[in-house]
Amino acid sequence: MSTIYEILRSHKGRPYKDSQIEDYSFLHKKPKIDKPAGALAGLSRIHGDVDPKVQDRIIDLLIEISARYKLPFRDIAHLLLICKIESGFNPDAAAGTTSAAGLGQYTKATVEEAAKSNISKKRLGFTLDLSDDYVLDAERGAYGVVLSYMIAKERSIKYFGKNYEKNLYLFHHEGWYFNPTDAHMKKAATNEVLGIVDSKILPYLDPLEKLLSKKTDVSFKLFTKDDKPYPDQPYLAIFPNVTGQINKPAAVQGGGHKDVGFIFGKTDGQGKTKPVRTVGLSEVLFIILNKDYKALLDVNSNKETNTHVVEKNETLSKIAKENGTTVEELQKINHIANASQLKIGQKLVLHDADYLWRRPPMDLISPFLQKALNMKAAAAPAMVEHKRSHIVLPGGNAAQKHGDEENVVAIRGGSTGTQVSERKKEKDIAHKTVEADIKKEVKKTPAVAGTSLKDGLLFPLSIRPTESYHTGARRFNSSRGNRTHAGCDLYGPIGTDVRAVADGVILQCYAFYWGTDVVEVDHGDFIVRYGEVAPRSPREQKKLKGMEIKRGDVIGKIGQLIQPNGKKYKDTMLHFELYNSNLSPLSLNNGLTDKKRKPYQRRADLVDPTATLDKCVMT
Repeated sequence: MSTIYEILRSHKGRPYKDSQIEDYSFLHKKPKIDKPAGALAGLSRIHGDVDPKVQDRIIDLLIEISARYKLPFRDIAHLLLICKIESGFNPDAAAGTTSAAGLGQYTKATVEEAAKSNISKKRLGFTLDLSDDYVLDAERGAYGVVLSYMIAKERSIKYFGKNYEKNLYLFHHEGWYFNPTDAHMKKAATNEVLGIVDSKILPYLDPLEKLLSKKTDVSFKLFTKDDKPYPDQPYLAIFPNVTGQINKPAAVQGGGHKDVGFIFGKTDGQGKTKPVRTVGLSEVLFIILNKDYKALLDVNSNKETNTHVVEKNETLSKIAKENGTTVEELQKINHIANASQLKIGQKLVLHDADYLWRRPPMDLISPFLQKALNMKAAAAPAMVEHKRSHIVLPGGNAAQKHGDEENVVAIRGGSTGTQVSERKKEKDIAHKTVEADIKKEVKKTPAVAGTSLKDGLLFPLSIRPTESYHTGARRFNSSRGNRTHAGCDLYGPIGTDVRAVADGVILQCYAFYWGTDVVEVDHGDFIVRYGEVAPRSPREQKKLKGMEIKRGDVIGKIGQLIQPNGKKYKDTMLHFELYNSNLSPLSLNNGLTDKKRKPYQRRADLVDPTATLDKCVMT
């Protein structure tokens, strides 16, 4: 039997003639693709003109998002076929005769509708912004396909009942508010769409549904950042035990499946776990345990829960950011009408089970650990080094593959093979515990130290720092409690100009820390995060995205940190982080911060900026 990828593979369509291209189409406004290296992109704006490997990654993205919203296998098959028809899995596809663009060929009217609270926020849990160039973003476009399918299915069931599958595509192609009156259903355009359904959707639903639901094995393989195996690492895999036929992916989160299985053990000499066997697209929670987990079974730790008690001067935005969620999601699950009206002492639920979170809350993990390891549930935060929800992709996928091994999820840590070997030789450091928390002394190793990434850059401040960034809490790799400082703090007076160290393009600007902003800039072969600058309005932040800048341009000014209790922090600074740009650029849910990566909680290409700053020039 073919794989889903072979069934769904799309071919390049016919290009539009110049005479067909309207001025308001994306094909006219932006005929060339302008995306950062590594982003999911097409080869042109023509339907299906996209590398097969990118097509497969788009298919995987659609499958994972659909599974996390708990859509049935048949629905996932259906929306994949719709995406194939609309764009051929080309995120940059655009029509010449209309404003339609992106994976789902969203028109200007659809984009405007999607942003309404009763449309995307109601179904996805957040407001989906597909305006301007966002419509060509692969991940946003994938959420758009899922959203459109949800709406089209609702509308088709309303009008056609049990025959909804034969007519569902009408409500995507003709618009969500298509009215299927007798007159409309007799039109030639309507019959043409129904002909597409008969030839390109209905014949493939059964075989795709069968392939998506097929049982499969998946293993996890742990590596150091230089691709060396990470053996003898304790882990726990939690998965749904499925018996009989089911019509949708099985989940662990939110009690998605009653019978849950465990595989507990240590990685073998190649860093590999035992295989987990479950139904396709099922959720597997994979947990890497602290190597000293046995010494922590009775520890009490309150580091992470699924509830948050509001403190003085806290905002919903700050709480959402610190807990990996959104303001809209917190409003939705806590029934908050006005985001600005929080009360001190108010208890907020941080996550619910409507969506399978990629980084599930500790409240969910704790009971499983308690059952599998006979431990106190409160000890879980101290014992868990990594936790992640994985969706088991269908056979033939390239994402869950390592070398010649299929169905293997590769997980890379932040240490090199040499560092891991040296760590084994070190004497174990005893854990110090207190009644309500656990503090652990851990030897921290800089990501990259002692070498300059690039010499002769412009120093990011218009003056020299008032304190050395080589020492104290200002230095890279200094302690920040449960994490390690990921940059250098360049102290200076409030209002000091922050300058671009080189030519570049602003990736994004957003609220960062204690009332300040961050500006992230792609400088070509490296990325800089300029943090703790004076805040801008949301409108100003949005305008900066994509702006080209030159070396020496003022991109901000040193801001004022205001603590949650309202007190102004005594020191003011530019927080400077450096990345060597060997990973794909920022996307919807994948920025420079990566809280699962210890100890820095940053992307894998983070580097120590100290030597680079030392080689900067003032003019």
